[in-house]
Amino acid sequence: MGRAEAATIIHAPAAAVWDSLNDITHTPDWVVGLVGAEVVTPGEYGLGAVYHDHNRLGPFPQVTAWRVTAFEPLRRQVHESKSKVLPTTMTLTLTPETDGTRLHMRVDYRLLPRLGIVSRALERLLMNRALSGVLKQNQTNLDAYLRGR
Repeated sequence: MGRAEAATIIHAPAAAVWDSLNDITHTPDWVVGLVGAEVVTPGEYGLGAVYHDHNRLGPFPQVTAWRVTAFEPLRRQVHESKSKVLPTTMTLTLTPETDGTRLHMRVDYRLLPRLGIVSRALERLLMNRALSGVLKQNQTNLDAYLRGR
């Protein structure tokens, strides 16, 4: 299974970072490659909520369904996608710091799971590093987004 991680200080209080992570309709403002997103379950966003991301995987547009499987306010949340192309578990952890909030993003995934050993090789050779860079860019974008609000 592939894994990518990034952690950085977001120069904002934990509540502001948390609120931005939960504001799914505005995530395209700071998530690389995301062109749209919407919550599809009724009620409050939180544990059990389902949302759809609209993005691109290479040249192909796709919609990815995500379910929030853990939700510990102001501390941690876990999102899972059962995508056939890129099944993923994303864990977002917030830790208050003196100069803001440490945001740790971890993504555990399987790229094209039907390819078996080829999938694992692609994860190691290409995806782990590239995806870690995307997570870091998302954090930089989120910091700038919150500073501009």
